[in-house]
Amino acid sequence: MMIDKPGIYREFDGEAYFADPCPRASLSQSIAKILIDRSPLHAAMAHPRLREAVGALNDDDDAEKYVKAQAIGNAAHKLMLGRGKDVDVIDLPDFKTKAARELRDAASMAGRVPILTKHMIDATDMVESGRSQIKSHEAADCFQNGDGEVALIWQEKGIWFRCLVDWLHHDLLTVDDYKTGAVSVAPHVVGYRMVDQGWDIQAAMIERGLDALHPQTAGRRRYRFIAQENDDPYALTVCQLSESVMTMGRKKLQAAVDVWTRCLDRGEWPGYINRVISPEYPGFKENQWLEREVNEFSEPAPRRPKLESLMGG
Repeated sequence: MMIDKPGIYREFDGEAYFADPCPRASLSQSIAKILIDRSPLHAAMAHPRLREAVGALNDDDDAEKYVKAQAIGNAAHKLMLGRGKDVDVIDLPDFKTKAARELRDAASMAGRVPILTKHMIDATDMVESGRSQIKSHEAADCFQNGDGEVALIWQEKGIWFRCLVDWLHHDLLTVDDYKTGAVSVAPHVVGYRMVDQGWDIQAAMIERGLDALHPQTAGRRRYRFIAQENDDPYALTVCQLSESVMTMGRKKLQAAVDVWTRCLDRGEWPGYINRVISPEYPGFKENQWLEREVNEFSEPAPRRPKLESLMGG
């Protein structure tokens, strides 16, 4: 499935989207993150249309991998949004037997997500809990009055972009993204998850697409991330990105766009820089060591005799 014009595409085929349906290799938010965090070479190796050009090998062991958190997350995504990768529930205790591994591999080769029954039960309980929490939440309209997995595809000066929105409200003023994982999303740590996982870049990419495709709503949208733990009690936190966070995301995204444009035009995808560097010692690590140096490794200074009286004589 290929497209030849920009647009907001609802019910777009997921497999076609991830294969990149644009006339020219397009930039997605996940590739933008790799450009920033690693290098153009890493980005090209992860891109479905550029992998062969940089000599990337096929990942033959994909079917052999089974990660509990990922399986639960994929199933929960499908249940919560009504769209996503289809799952194959395998009613076995684990994948230790040959027969179980064959079922797992067959599902993966067919483009479906294998999941053990016990983990599917976890995903179902997780989504039920999530919906209950959202219902009584200040943001009770999450995943309401909209569509799941909406593809935004647009063009800027000959460069194609694409992003897949978990949930786009009908008025195009609210974007909801569902994040799951086996780590805490407590309010006091969720900011670290946001930066580590690049939510700011993702939101900036969606904003950029909607600005291009529906400029009437520019400057009036809200970008929310619904983060949920996939272990009991399936705690959930709703985050709406502030303007300061969005500004950081826009700056990072633009840096990625600039690098992408140069590499695509030149047909060159360099790795890391080819000169010797002198890395800076991370400030927080330096402070940690200095504190230990004082408290653990330094001999205490000898104490002077205590002054007993201020009176002479």
